Amino acid sequence: MNSDRQKILTDYISYLYTTRRTYNTIGQYIKYVTDFLERTEDVNRRGYLVYKRENANMGARYPLMSEAICDLLHHLKIGYNRREQKIKTLERLDAISDKNRKLLNDFIVWLTDNNDYSPHTVDVYHTSLKQYFEYANVINMENCKRFIRTLEEKSLSPQTIRLRITALEKFSKWLKKPIELKRPKMKRKLDVNNVPTEEEYNRLLDFLKTKSNKDYYFFVKVLGTTGARLSEFQQFTWEDIISGEVVLKGKGNKYRRFFFQKTIQQEAKVYAKEYGKTGIFAVGRFGPLTQRGFSQHLKAWGKHCGIDPRKMHAHAFRHFFAKMFLKKNKDVIQLADLLGHGSVDTTRIYLQKSYDEQKKDFNRNVTW
Repeated sequence: MNSDRQKILTDYISYLYTTRRTYNTIGQYIKYVTDFLERTEDVNRRGYLVYKRENANMGARYPLMSEAICDLLHHLKIGYNRREQKIKTLERLDAISDKNRKLLNDFIVWLTDNNDYSPHTVDVYHTSLKQYFEYANVINMENCKRFIRTLEEKSLSPQTIRLRITALEKFSKWLKKPIELKRPKMKRKLDVNNVPTEEEYNRLLDFLKTKSNKDYYFFVKVLGTTGARLSEFQQFTWEDIISGEVVLKGKGNKYRRFFFQKTIQQEAKVYAKEYGKTGIFAVGRFGPLTQRGFSQHLKAWGKHCGIDPRKMHAHAFRHFFAKMFLKKNKDVIQLADLLGHGSVDTTRIYLQKSYDEQKKDFNRNVTW
């Protein structure tokens, strides 16, 4: 591939990561576009048609190939400009068919028997699919698109529609007729002013070090240096932390690896040996740590340390980890992997700066 085409590929990959496609889809797009750029004589509509004829067998087996190349040409503004097709809404059916009631019941049984989903997640899936079958009898791409359009007409929030889409995609995979739907854009909300600063984080750790029970010192330090969600944090063991890493099942039933700082490993090893700490890490005075109990402790410690109580909850330390990582390393894609995000777009919210950071940057840079 010559340098001009390498630049086209590099620019296109950068563009792909700004879309809301999944990592899997992005990977496939890159694969097909790379092959096209390496083998086609002309990077234009005519070159695509020739390439398509020569690779008709692959195109028939992998329809995403044509979609990826057309997307490249659309991005380059040299063909295949897309026109938005008007999608019709669905009319509500008189009743859900007995066949679909049975399908839905079998799916929920499969979910609960073969997956570790929470009761809330199972309920969301059930509600979403029940609502779908109130409007359509068959799961297919056209009906799904029309169903999503129907929800939009009802002014459901993008977040709710995304949940419905997730349920439909999971159900279609279970049926062995996988469907992938485009999710509506959703404004990511993160008040970066309500994330602990590095100075506040260290002040809190210094205070917790003075307490006779130093368990909570380790809890805060692990949260602040791993970016773990509380549900993932609750699965850690002392042995995991001392060993330096662990692979766990997290949100969305996905597995991901967590690394532990060398300093924490050494401190935890000494502390665990001295106090006989083994097994589950996040254990409080009355048993396994709960979100409510931990938040109450954090707010009390924050008040003692002069830290805004809005910053004192477990998830705030996930945001803190992300902000600190980007301060040291600008690699958003690597951070997305560490945080277990399905899309890089989710991670980009951490590039926001707080009011104080913006003011400081402004005064430092605007000197004309």
